[in-house]
Amino acid sequence: MAADPTPKIIMRNPDPPAAPSGTSPLFRCWQAEAVRLREAHWGPLEDRVACQMALRQDADLPARIAIRAEWLARRSGLQTRLHQWATSARLALAALWLAAGLAGLGAAATALGQPQGAINLSLALLALLGLHSLMFLIWLASYLPGIQPGTLLSRVWLWLTHKLARGPDGALAAQAFLSLLARARAWRSALGFISHGAWTLAFLGMLPALVVLLSTRRYTFHWETTLLSPDTFIALTHLISGWPQALGFAPPGSFDIAASVSQRPLDATVQADWSWWLIGCVVAWGLIPRLIALLFCTLHLRYRLRRPLIDADLPGWLELRERLLPTHRNLGIDRPAFDTASPHNLQVAAGSVRDQAAVLAYELGAGVSWPPDGLPGSIVDLGRCDSREDRNRIRRLIVLPPAHLLVVCDARLTPDRGSRTWLEELRHTCPDLQVVCLDGVPSRLTAWHKMLSSLEIPLAAGLSQWLAHLGPHHHG
Repeated sequence: MAADPTPKIIMRNPDPPAAPSGTSPLFRCWQAEAVRLREAHWGPLEDRVACQMALRQDADLPARIAIRAEWLARRSGLQTRLHQWATSARLALAALWLAAGLAGLGAAATALGQPQGAINLSLALLALLGLHSLMFLIWLASYLPGIQPGTLLSRVWLWLTHKLARGPDGALAAQAFLSLLARARAWRSALGFISHGAWTLAFLGMLPALVVLLSTRRYTFHWETTLLSPDTFIALTHLISGWPQALGFAPPGSFDIAASVSQRPLDATVQADWSWWLIGCVVAWGLIPRLIALLFCTLHLRYRLRRPLIDADLPGWLELRERLLPTHRNLGIDRPAFDTASPHNLQVAAGSVRDQAAVLAYELGAGVSWPPDGLPGSIVDLGRCDSREDRNRIRRLIVLPPAHLLVVCDARLTPDRGSRTWLEELRHTCPDLQVVCLDGVPSRLTAWHKMLSSLEIPLAAGLSQWLAHLGPHHHG
């Protein structure tokens, strides 16, 4: 047998399933939202094959929208960029929380960094808990009607994510993610998760620093005032100490509190009591409220994002209803058109080619007879494809695609954009597609070979080689 002069091309496997088990439902919803926004900004994408794949699934409209978006995102590379943006967002959040932990260390060193170790309790509490208390109250106030949530930390996180996720579609990924959170009414919880996580790490960095500094240096604690009386500080200390005392961090007695207002030195045991009381205030009024708020936001966020997030009534998805959930049903072809009828197969019903081998003539000249001589009876003849109506007929026939498909092209014609689009659609639909180019001058054959190579569609030298590729059970 003569060597095949056709260059060998490795065939790429068909696209993977639209909804792999490793992809989370949240990511599929995010992906669908990104595709919707892209089409809203830059116009509809070519989605004929994507819609066919969705229609093959026994699913409702939101699930079919997600399947269509999965195929389009994989084909356009959008899915990869969404994964890159998600990775950048996690890195940005980790960097933000690490900076918060280091800031907690700095706050503890600042609060206890007074000259000669004389610590003003008022200023120490303000340095350790002042900003936290203000921001915590602002977060609680955001739940009041008419107040929009928003934190500086969330803006820093988005800015840092944008810097890490440079490249095309970075802004689109962020817009789709924020739109998804807003639709799920989970944006407030997401902001809380970022903010409370940062503050929790800040206090987890602050507490060890306090313990180490208070264990390795000698400090004296006192209240300083010009206008207030000692009774004021006694009342204030007891007011603050209610929650820390329940956790085992009791304050000094009333006599020692009053004595702390004066400048006379106190016993070492009293200074130790003030040290533990200060640590207890950070635990009770700083760390524990942030941990509770972080747990609340995490659970609420998970609850909100577990709900269906594809609203089929939104613009961009509403227009897909008739295409992905048609009200009519195709019952197949009752008789073939006269110009495409094949003596070999007088009638092909929709779905009858599934898992079989089939041949198709694409824009063959009038002088080329069809079907080819020697076509075995086990091969399904799909007829000629010369017009838009023929393409629609073929699409209906291969809703359940054949296992093997051979497309016979006329290489006397120059391949155009329509040829490329049609062959690419068949490649994504049929798992094993090969092409035979008949006749043609060398320049046009080269153009066909170049186009098929770019589509990664293998070439067959002829019908006999293709049948040999199928195996002996298709020869009879």
